[in-house]
Amino acid sequence: MQTLNSISSRIFSLELYQTLVRREQARTVYTISIFMLVLTTLAIFTLRFGSSGINFFQLAQANALFSVPMLSFYTLAPASFILTRLGRLQSGSLVLLLSWASSFGLLAVSTGLYNLSTGLMIIIQIFLGGLLLGRAGLLLGTVLAVILTILGFTARSGIAAPTPSTNPLSDMSIFFFFMALFVGMVFIFQRFSRLSRQEGLDEGMQQRLALAELTTQITQRISSRINLQEVLDSTIDQITQNYDDIYHAQIFLIDESGQTARLVASTGEVGALLLERKHSLTVNSPSVIGKVTGDRKLIVARARSLNTIHRRNEYLPETLVEAAFPLLSGDRVVGALDLQSKKPLAFPDRDLPIYQTLADHIAISIDNARLFEESERRVEENRVLIDQSRNALREVERLNMRLTGRAWSEFLQSSKNTTGMAVDFATNKVQSSDDWTDTLQAAIQANEVIQQSDAAGRLVSVPLRVRGQAIGAMEFELDENGQLSPEDLELVEEISERFGLAVETARLYQESQSSAQRQALINEIGTKLQSANNIEATLSEAARSLQKTLKAHKVAIRLGAPPAVANGQNGGAE
Repeated sequence: MQTLNSISSRIFSLELYQTLVRREQARTVYTISIFMLVLTTLAIFTLRFGSSGINFFQLAQANALFSVPMLSFYTLAPASFILTRLGRLQSGSLVLLLSWASSFGLLAVSTGLYNLSTGLMIIIQIFLGGLLLGRAGLLLGTVLAVILTILGFTARSGIAAPTPSTNPLSDMSIFFFFMALFVGMVFIFQRFSRLSRQEGLDEGMQQRLALAELTTQITQRISSRINLQEVLDSTIDQITQNYDDIYHAQIFLIDESGQTARLVASTGEVGALLLERKHSLTVNSPSVIGKVTGDRKLIVARARSLNTIHRRNEYLPETLVEAAFPLLSGDRVVGALDLQSKKPLAFPDRDLPIYQTLADHIAISIDNARLFEESERRVEENRVLIDQSRNALREVERLNMRLTGRAWSEFLQSSKNTTGMAVDFATNKVQSSDDWTDTLQAAIQANEVIQQSDAAGRLVSVPLRVRGQAIGAMEFELDENGQLSPEDLELVEEISERFGLAVETARLYQESQSSAQRQALINEIGTKLQSANNIEATLSEAARSLQKTLKAHKVAIRLGAPPAVANGQNGGAE
C-alpha cells in the first residue's frame, strides 16, 4: 500500500503548489484527465453505434469526421496532464477545456445535436470551464458552448435525423457514461468549494494574525521611544509603512482645556501642511474626531454612505474610508488615532479590535513619554537647585574661611604670648619661637603638605587648618634616612585637623571669657553711673571708671556742641 502511495505521489505531483486550493485544482486536472482518458478509451472500443453494430474506433477509421475529435482528445488531454505536473496549472486547465471542446464538442456537432447525449456534451463544456478556471473559465466555456451549439444546429442541414435506436443497452451505456462524468465533476466541485472556503477562512485568519503581528512590532518600536514627539511621528510612519490599506495616518491630542483636539502628528506633505495650519477640531463636534473624543468609541465612516459623519477634506480628497480610534488612558480620553484609506472595503469589523489595541498601546506610550518628560524636567529643576545649593555652600565656606582667617589674624595680633614653639628631641629642649622657615611658609601658603630634602636631613611641613583655612603650620625634621609612609602622612594630616579644632575651641573660649569680662565691666560701670544723682556726679563717675579701665592719664567729657556748630557754622566755611 505504501508503495502504491509513493508511486501515486510521484505521478500526480503536487509539490509545486503551496496552497490547498491550488493543490486541489491540480488534483482536479489530474483526475478529470485520467477519468476522461479511461472512460473515453473504454467507450471507443465497447460502445456500438447504429444498426451496423460497429464501435467508435471502427467508425473513426471509416469516417475522417470522427477521427479528428479522437486524435485531438488523445493529444490535448495528456498535454494538460504534463503541463499541470510542470507547475503550469492555468495552462493545463485551459488545454483540458480545449481538449473537451475539440473532441466531445466537435463530436456532438457532427451528430447535429439530435439526441440527449450530445446536448450533455455541450452542457458539460460550461460546467468544466467554471470548475477549472473559475469565472474566466465559466465565460470561456459558455462562449465555446454557444459556438458549438450554433455549429451543431447549422450542421443539421446536411445530416439526416437518426432513426430511433434499437439497441437500448448502448443508449443506456452512453447515458450512464455522461452521468458518471457529470457526477464526478459535481463531486469535485463540492470538494473544491469546501477547500476554498476553508482556505478563505485560513487566509483571513492569517491576515488577522499578520495584522496583529505588525501591530505588536509597531508597539514594540514606539515603546522604545522616549521623546513624546518622536513617539508620535514614529507611530504614524510605522502605520503607513506596514498597513497596505492605509495611505494617511494622523494623531490628535486633547489640549489642557479638554475642549479641543489638536493635530500633533500627520504623514506626508499634506500632514506637514495641516500641522503648519495648526489643524484642530472641537471635542463632541459633528466630525469623526469630535465624536470619537467625545463618545470614547471608535468610528468607521465611509465617504459614499448616505448617513456618514465623514467630511471631505480638501487636502485628502481620495479618502473613501476614515476610521478613528480613541486613545484611552484609564477612563480618560487623551486623543484619537485617525486612519484613512482609498479602498472602499478597508477596516472590516474583524480587524477593528486589532486597530483599537494599537491605539491603546499608543496611548500608553504617550503617557510614558509624558511621564518621562515630566521626570526629566523635575530632574533638571533639581539639578539647578543642587547647583545653586552647591554654589551657596561654596560661598558660605569661602566666607567662613575668610572670617576664620580674619578672626585668627586679629586674635594673634592681640595676643601677648608667643604663638610658636620649637622642640628639639635630641636635646629635650623646648623653646618659644616666632621664626618661619621656608617649608613652614610654603605649607601655609599652599595649604598642603610640603616635603623637602637637603644635606642635613628631610623636612616635612603640614598646614594647621580650621574650616579649610590654614591658620598655621607644623614642621618635622627627620634624619637623612627618615621616611614617612602614606599612612604616616595621613595620620599627621588627621592630627593637624584635630589640632586645628582644638586651638579653635581654645580661641573661642578665650574670646568668650574676654567678652564676658567686658560685659561685666560694662555692667559695673553702668551700675555706678546710674547710682549718681546729678549730671556732675555722673560725669565724674564716668571719668574715673574709664581712667581705671583704660589706664588713661587724662579723661575729658563734654556735653552739648562746639560753639561753631551751635552758631550754624561748619568748620569756618562761608
